[in-house]
Amino acid sequence: MKIYFERSGGFVGRTVSTEVDTNQIPLELALSLLTKVEDASFFDLPEMPGLSLEGFSGADQMCYKVTVEVAGVQHTVETSDSNAPEQLQPLLRELSQLARANPQPGGPVVPGSSERRR
Repeated sequence: MKIYFERSGGFVGRTVSTEVDTNQIPLELALSLLTKVEDASFFDLPEMPGLSLEGFSGADQMCYKVTVEVAGVQHTVETSDSNAPEQLQPLLRELSQLARANPQPGGPVVPGSSERRR
């Protein structure tokens, strides 16, 4: 499974992103991400769940774009803090942490390791 993640907006307007290939990261992290994708019923979510103009009214609103690819099938969901479905929020939190840990392209920094895995 491959995941492409981007978070933008917020008070500072900083954008962070990461790409994760679950075949290239520790098994525990890969299983955690896979579980969160499944728990969110990610492939059943609309591309822009609950998106409306009032969803972007706050200056500190975070916006998310998540693309998951499994066996050649790809699905993208774009949402914001106020419109993110409850079941998607654990995945957004974990991907946000990975993106903050490694704001450069190339995948997450593996916790407890100084080596970057790709």
